[in-house]
Amino acid sequence: MDLTPKQQTSEAIRQADSILVTTSQRPSIDQVTAVASLAMILRKLGKQVTAVVSDNVPASIAWLVEGRLDGSPEGLRDFIIQLDLGRAEVDKLKYTNQDGRLNIHVTPFRGRFSQSDVSFSYGEAVAGNEQYDLVIALGVTSRSKLDKLFERNRSLGDVPLLNLDFHRINENYGAVNLIEPNASSLSEMLVSLSESLQTGLIDEPIATALLAGIMASTDRFTANHTTPKALTVAAQLMAAGGKQQQIVRSLYRKDGSVSRTGDRPVGQPSGSKPGSAQPPSRQPAAPGQRQDRPQTHSAHPPERRQGAGASGDNSAPPSTDSPNTAGEAPRPAGRPEQQPGGDEKPSSATSPDGQADYPDFFTTSEP
Repeated sequence: MDLTPKQQTSEAIRQADSILVTTSQRPSIDQVTAVASLAMILRKLGKQVTAVVSDNVPASIAWLVEGRLDGSPEGLRDFIIQLDLGRAEVDKLKYTNQDGRLNIHVTPFRGRFSQSDVSFSYGEAVAGNEQYDLVIALGVTSRSKLDKLFERNRSLGDVPLLNLDFHRINENYGAVNLIEPNASSLSEMLVSLSESLQTGLIDEPIATALLAGIMASTDRFTANHTTPKALTVAAQLMAAGGKQQQIVRSLYRKDGSVSRTGDRPVGQPSGSKPGSAQPPSRQPAAPGQRQDRPQTHSAHPPERRQGAGASGDNSAPPSTDSPNTAGEAPRPAGRPEQQPGGDEKPSSATSPDGQADYPDFFTTSEP
């Protein structure tokens, strides 16, 4: 019986010892958090993992991935400690690892060693196909879009590659291709993959990173590809310790946008800064949107708002000589004229003041 792509993926990970995890050039928040999360998951399984994102990480999630991504392994070399034996001979050699320090113990047979006898150098660069057993690419639709690391180290092309993605246009270029077009994000896919590898691997840091990826990919669960499963997985991650409130403040309160993806907080006008929204009476209506104005505290008497030709009697109906188009019902008092070509009905996703109008589950309680 043939294994499914998910089973093949799990089996390939179990058999590998040294794994490179990477993504595409100019990655999204979901891709970056997926790389960091998978690296943490694999390290819990005892794997030697290198997690590489060569391009800049979006500032809004720097706190999530700090210390969890490695520098480029390009030119990875042995670090050689050289000891001059001109004045002493070596009897025993051992090393210990204590308090984050590697201590090398050299016991002389004759003579003694001094600081001046020690020097350092580097060995030749290790080729990618000698360094890694497996490469995992996350969210990369084609081989040409892989991280710049692959351009600088051609030997990585000889390493078996797992291709994990949720885009339908993926070109299936990997030795194993796990493509789930019904998933909302890479982060959602990794929750299921983690469970197939071993249960109980997702702790608070992993849950927070994966939850951030799902929220960014679905634009706080408002995008069309948000599914019931995405909400269920998000709830599971929150139960595992995912810091939803901190994610919201980071993605949607500080930067005002979701990094380089072009996303922005729902209800935040393009080009504005977070917290800069003005009261409706002071903010001009955008084309295609209605701007409601208060009926009270008007600087004009009621007849000025009733239309041209109205009498001073506030109770009188609007004049039939109003410049309205023939056959068109007169507009109610205080209702502004519809913008040409626009839809005067405000979006159901926003309140009249232009701010996001979502359940408290998806937003922060802080101002």
